[in-house]
Amino acid sequence: MAALGATPIINHPEVAILGINKAADRPVVYKGQIAVRRILHVSGSFDHRVVDGADGATFVQCVKNYLEFPATIFI
Repeated sequence: MAALGATPIINHPEVAILGINKAADRPVVYKGQIAVRRILHVSGSFDHRVVDGADGATFVQCVKNYLEFPATIFI
């Protein structure tokens, strides 16, 4: 079984890095029912001297939304 999450390590001169783990089928509650869904954990590490935490969280949420709804990339 693959790891559920990771903490990517920032190396100088990087200011941010995105960690993407292996997608796996997992049981989740979806529309009030238990269903098997493909889950992909995404995490980010940011140098807080350069990137504000709120901006980093917004970026990770944006990546998540594009992965969930890829057609929105073209809008």
